[in-house]
Amino acid sequence: MYFLVRKLTGRGSGEALETEYQGDKLTLGAEPNAMVPLPGVEADVTVLAEGGGGGRITARRPVITVDGVASRRASLQPGDSFGLPGYALEVIAPPQGFDFALQLATEGKPVSAFAGNVNLEEHTWSIRRSSWVLALLVLAVALVIPALGLWRADVASTLRSTPLPDDGLWSSGPLVSAHQAAGVSQECQACHQTPFVMVEDAACLDCHRGVNEHVDLAVHDAHAFSEVRCGACHREHNEPAMITRRDKGLCVDCHAEPETWAVAGEQTMAAVEAFTAAAHPEFQLALLEPQGPGAAHGWEINRQRPGAEPLREQSNLKFTHEVHLDPAKVQHEGSGEALECASCHTLKDDGEHFEPITMDAHCRSCHGLSFDIFEPELELPHGDLRAAIVAMEAHFIREFTDPELRRQRAAEKPRRVPGKRDSAASCEGSGLDCGRAEALKEAQYQFANTGCITCHEVMETGLEDINDRWFVQPIRLTGDWYPHARFDHTSHLSRASDRPDEVCESCHEASVSDSAGDILMPARDDCLGCHAEDTGAAALDCVSCHAFHQATGTLSRVARDSAILQGEKP
Repeated sequence: MYFLVRKLTGRGSGEALETEYQGDKLTLGAEPNAMVPLPGVEADVTVLAEGGGGGRITARRPVITVDGVASRRASLQPGDSFGLPGYALEVIAPPQGFDFALQLATEGKPVSAFAGNVNLEEHTWSIRRSSWVLALLVLAVALVIPALGLWRADVASTLRSTPLPDDGLWSSGPLVSAHQAAGVSQECQACHQTPFVMVEDAACLDCHRGVNEHVDLAVHDAHAFSEVRCGACHREHNEPAMITRRDKGLCVDCHAEPETWAVAGEQTMAAVEAFTAAAHPEFQLALLEPQGPGAAHGWEINRQRPGAEPLREQSNLKFTHEVHLDPAKVQHEGSGEALECASCHTLKDDGEHFEPITMDAHCRSCHGLSFDIFEPELELPHGDLRAAIVAMEAHFIREFTDPELRRQRAAEKPRRVPGKRDSAASCEGSGLDCGRAEALKEAQYQFANTGCITCHEVMETGLEDINDRWFVQPIRLTGDWYPHARFDHTSHLSRASDRPDEVCESCHEASVSDSAGDILMPARDDCLGCHAEDTGAAALDCVSCHAFHQATGTLSRVARDSAILQGEKP
């Protein structure tokens, strides 16, 4: 048999949803197997077609209402109406092809099919009440109890040593190892001094008291730097990343337009956007230059970039790497082996700079300062012209005033050593005059022929007094050619495929340098070969070679305090 159920939707006059059913009978109700689901009708309702469009309706309980009377069964014809709990039904004339037809409409508020399962009135605790209790519990555990330690350090310490919740619940992540070692990880208040306020610069400078600003704020505009928080570049709770920002914008945001930072109209900085041949200028050398004759007015650092003409170092030293690194010309005095870079250049603990070259540590073993072939163990003092002349005068005056010593040396007559002056000749004057005359000859030999003049620039003044006749130009070797950059020699010397000297030569080319004026520092292109951002196998970021906090900058503790006092910083 075919049944038609027309359900009025209530969205407007005449709007209905028609559903066709086929079977021996039509079932209605709230049971899961009912053909027509009617939420709220607990009794099974069955409709059997009896022909002529009529039918017989039965239920297990008296839920069928006809003319206001409830019963368990009813026989109805087209046009008859009846009711079920929450619904009004009418038997209508079945269309052609159907045996029975019903029209169904909902009366009152629709009943949910799950009304019995979600009736909150049947529960002691409502969902709303339970939600509030849970929210308050979370608030107490995660906020109120840990917050007790914000105002009293002893309470915070007690909470951390018990199973009770503490301010560790608020941590965004672990601290860097340096801060963990310093105990900061156990005292959140060391940095977070004011609740719900970002870490202030004063908290950082309490420990980092020796940190300098990027520039000297007496020269540059303080407003451009004082408003930059420490936390803008140093981000804690950010492991495994470094605490310092390493993105290119850290430097390029300012250095891409250096004209913004020009001082008194002077533009000395070049634009930098990346470490490539097109976006990074040639390295700027820090040249030590003597001021005045013989550096009478001291030394001055002159920052220059290499140009068409090669730059020269003015150290006043006479020296050639080419000779000293040639195994056929120079060997170790003891082993006879050739010199290597490490024979003179000793890396400091910082891995970047080298220990200073000194006469006593690096030169004296080969370039002794003996001046008397009778007593070769005696040497002149180094670095003090007046002391050297006094030593020569004292020595030769003793020789000419001691008759026994004169007879002894006259009898020995040692063979002249190549490169050394003949021994003192006879003299007819007094011992004092002869000793001074012999000292003058030796001084002439040392300062004009061979000896001091071999490695030093010596100027002859033309004065008669032996103490003023010569002036030895002071030597100053540049200790840091790139003071605003940093470099790790240790990592570069660890290249297993090369000998240490070969690694040094790949950047400094010392073996072909025939003058102490040669500047043997690598240029930009030497570094780009490995470290260019666009092609390098080991690309670097700005902070790999450059530091923000410069030794020439204003002490941050002073600069930031001044900025705060002047109202320039919150």
